[in-house]
Amino acid sequence: MTDRNETYTAKECAERLGLDPNTLRNLIRTKQVPFGIAVRQPSGRTHCIIPKAAFDKFMAEGVPME
Repeated sequence: MTDRNETYTAKECAERLGLDPNTLRNLIRTKQVPFGIAVRQPSGRTHCIIPKAAFDKFMAEGVPME
């Protein structure tokens, strides 16, 4: 299991990017951003895992989103 202290929520990251959380979840699910992974739960819901290190690197380097 991922340690909560090592990840951000989609809502936290979306706020920093100026995006709607669902938009960010879709970008992660379709691999249009270089951070985060989408995990399909048995219930059919998708859970996004965004490592702090990957997101912080993305923000620091100013890597453009595709």
